[in-house]
Amino acid sequence: MNWIVAGLLASAAAFAANRFVYRVWRDVVLLGPVPLLEEVAKTMAAQMLGASILYTHVVFGLTEAILDWRGRRRGLPAAVSALLAHSIFGLLTVAVARSTGNLGAGIVAAFLGHAVWNAVMLFRSVKR
Repeated sequence: MNWIVAGLLASAAAFAANRFVYRVWRDVVLLGPVPLLEEVAKTMAAQMLGASILYTHVVFGLTEAILDWRGRRRGLPAAVSALLAHSIFGLLTVAVARSTGNLGAGIVAAFLGHAVWNAVMLFRSVKR
């Protein structure tokens, strides 16, 4: 059950860090610093607490989903996509780390996937 604590710890750390970097770089942060901060926070929180990396990512995604659902501007579709996306980033982290024997490679793979996901979501929101 330490993955719950790891997920909540990662959520709190990422929330605080994201607020700071957003003030400095504005929307650009969604394509670089935010995905990097979040992937490092999730994976390292799990590592430090000896928790499941995948489950930590799921708890993080659930936390983000609750915030999106409660925030009226994005709602349920954003909540569902947050949970699914962060779960997939967790699967990607674990799969790449296992196949390469390198946790850093797993984090980089998840970061790249997350950055691409954010770029697609930004493009979709601009098109509307």
